[in-house]
Amino acid sequence: MKDQISKLQEGIQAEQLAREIVDDRKTKEIKLAENNLLIELNTEKGNRRDIEGKINKQLDEHLYSLKVDLAKEKRLREEAEDRHYGTFGEQINRLQEEIDLENKLREENSAKLIKRLSEEIGKFHEMLGYEKRIREETQTTMFRMIEDIQGKVLNEITKEKKEREENEENLVRLLEETCNRVEKSLMSS
Repeated sequence: MKDQISKLQEGIQAEQLAREIVDDRKTKEIKLAENNLLIELNTEKGNRRDIEGKINKQLDEHLYSLKVDLAKEKRLREEAEDRHYGTFGEQINRLQEEIDLENKLREENSAKLIKRLSEEIGKFHEMLGYEKRIREETQTTMFRMIEDIQGKVLNEITKEKKEREENEENLVRLLEETCNRVEKSLMSS
């Protein structure tokens, strides 16, 4: 009889130990999932920063190239003006009118080009803002998912713990009843 009681007690202790091991395993799995999600988020942030840096660099190089081209055009125009003034005294007025017209066209073209570049830059900034909003929404969604998963796992662990406690209470109650019966039978004998 005492052997049976000891075996039941050992069984209860083994059940408690098994429950603690399962709880530890579940907790480690949650932490691992959280760490993996955080690593993915950080990788995504780094990738976006790299892409933004590359786009900014390309835009700066393109703007610099346009400035160089405009400076070359201006220098070429000024050199042409100097040649015309020095070489053709009679045609200065006619050339001046052509140059003024050319300057006007270039200024108009430059204004159009600057306007177009400004529009493209505006669109680029809108794209960056949109990408940033998407990234923030994605990050928020991922955090919500992590919280949901964590809540579900904690609920599951709590439920399992409650079930185990109820089972343990039932086992203890059955053990006590068995002990009482054994005592009564021993007393009757």
